[in-house]
Amino acid sequence: MKNVYFVQAGNLYGVNAYLPYAAGCVAAYAWSNPLIRENYRLDGFSFLREPVAQAAASFKDPFLVAFSNYLWNFEYHKALAKEIKRLHPGCLIVFGGHQVLNESAEQLGEYPFVDLLIHKAGEIPFEQLLLALLQGADFAVGPSLSYRDTDGNPRRTREALCESCDFPSPYLTGMFDRLFETYPDILFSMTIESNRGCPYSCAFCDWGTQRQKLLQISMERVKAEIDWAALHKIEFVVCADGNFGMLERDEEIVDYVIETKRRTGYPKKFNACFAKNGNEIVFRLNQKLSEQGISNGATVAFQSLSPLALENVGRSNLGLKQLHELVSLYNHAGIPVYTELIMGLPGETLDSFVRGLGTLLAAGMHGAIEVYPCELLPNAALSGATYMEKHGIEGIRVRQTHRHGSPANHDEVPEYCNIVRKTNTMPTEDWITAFLFATVIQGYHGFGLLTCFAVYLYCARKLPYERFYLDLIGWAEANPATLAGEQLSFIRERYRSLSQGTGESLVYYDSRFGEVTWPLCAALFLRTAMETPRFFDELPAFLRRYGMDVALLSQLAHYQRTILRLPGPPPAPASFDYDFPGYFAAAFAGRYPNLLKKRTTVRFTEQRAIDSWPDYARECVWYGRRKRLSIREGEAIYG
Repeated sequence: MKNVYFVQAGNLYGVNAYLPYAAGCVAAYAWSNPLIRENYRLDGFSFLREPVAQAAASFKDPFLVAFSNYLWNFEYHKALAKEIKRLHPGCLIVFGGHQVLNESAEQLGEYPFVDLLIHKAGEIPFEQLLLALLQGADFAVGPSLSYRDTDGNPRRTREALCESCDFPSPYLTGMFDRLFETYPDILFSMTIESNRGCPYSCAFCDWGTQRQKLLQISMERVKAEIDWAALHKIEFVVCADGNFGMLERDEEIVDYVIETKRRTGYPKKFNACFAKNGNEIVFRLNQKLSEQGISNGATVAFQSLSPLALENVGRSNLGLKQLHELVSLYNHAGIPVYTELIMGLPGETLDSFVRGLGTLLAAGMHGAIEVYPCELLPNAALSGATYMEKHGIEGIRVRQTHRHGSPANHDEVPEYCNIVRKTNTMPTEDWITAFLFATVIQGYHGFGLLTCFAVYLYCARKLPYERFYLDLIGWAEANPATLAGEQLSFIRERYRSLSQGTGESLVYYDSRFGEVTWPLCAALFLRTAMETPRFFDELPAFLRRYGMDVALLSQLAHYQRTILRLPGPPPAPASFDYDFPGYFAAAFAGRYPNLLKKRTTVRFTEQRAIDSWPDYARECVWYGRRKRLSIREGEAIYG
């Protein structure tokens, strides 16, 4: 019996970790073959980032070690594979996953410790490889494989034809049973699929060059895996479909998740990447999940609101009228809704990006707006030399550290990603300013530090949101001794150092907020929130430029400051001469209300105080961001 190992290393988030689903799928299909079961021993899955020497020493007489590679583990996998090869020169090292180039064998020239590459989906090629090794056949007989010929030259075999993805489930075939026995203290999360493939061809996505037809996994398997999650008390299930909600049958899946949770208590959360343009099915699915507390909110992914950028990457979005209607629908239903943008797409300018964020706020998207850097993924069209030259794309290699991960996760072997720092339409200095602007929107508006001022000026004075926050940045940078000036300088310098290749990463660590890393927008909010009195004392110097009535400005500032949830007990009831609660409720619902002068007392209703900054950061800024738990709950009493 020849010993075979699989490696899909991931991070440990406190006591939580993901089961190695991709590697498990490949193993489950191979070990469904009797010849493989009779001749190979599946000796286990390595799924944690253990010290390289310790991990390599754990492999006993390995015949073959297979690695499932992606952005978050590629450097670690290379280091581990190199050490395994040193300890066991005869061991075959096989690399697969998204970091393996789809159409090229050239990575074999870069990594002499790797013997074989598997391209795209791995189930069929890996099974055929093991069978060929049994028969002493040449590697050239296997599909979707790269190997070295007798002269050491890289060779690429024919593509594997895959007309179905109804492979055996790694969960139902017991691939991970030993992990539960070996790691009883880990709370596992799991990934499921109901289909594979994507009909779109977005240039920034590493699925985009494939434009695969949608292959469906049987409903029987999907439901059985949900039952398996409940049986194993899996709290968090993520669906890896590229466009969940595109198919009508996806509602049956959601109904089954809900029914299973009602019956067993699990899974507690179900997360999915929903279909791009938020159709009626997607709304209905999010409504059902939200009503049962299984979802943290709905995603409406735009990537950009620039028509030129969208054209350049082969993407289309909802129209502005549809956007307003959709956001209003989610807000009226009480479902947290957030959106995702990619910063640095070719064709995007500083002006179009800033206006795009303002448009989202004007549409009622006041909660979480996630802004990610445009990454140059190995198999994406955007990373191709011709595409990059056409659009003047320049990338920079930056250290990759996951938000909300342990700051020690990558100490031994850092991971890196390549992000766009310049295009023909966005010079590097504009890239820095655009990211600073996005961070201010996320940190000061999304978390509720300045939301009331911006909303009031938009509704009452027709001041565009982007103008308000550009004014704020200008004022802060002209007044560097203010708290806003200090914090925005800190953020700008982080982005500047990243653009020059001298910065560490896109996340921030501060032990005052717990032993986790934070996105820079959360860092801006937390660093400012710790000095709330100073921030609000300095703010009138900025706000006076808008000519607001002094008494109104004072009361609005008091209201904004009072509803901001911070560590400590809720404040005493607060009284105002204006109906601020009714005004902002109407404004967030998409109306343009009049601010009524009406004696109003706000009484705060949350039941539990959060006493420490680490607890507050975790519960309100991390877990509760999409639900805007940084804003206090209260009821208005009139008269």
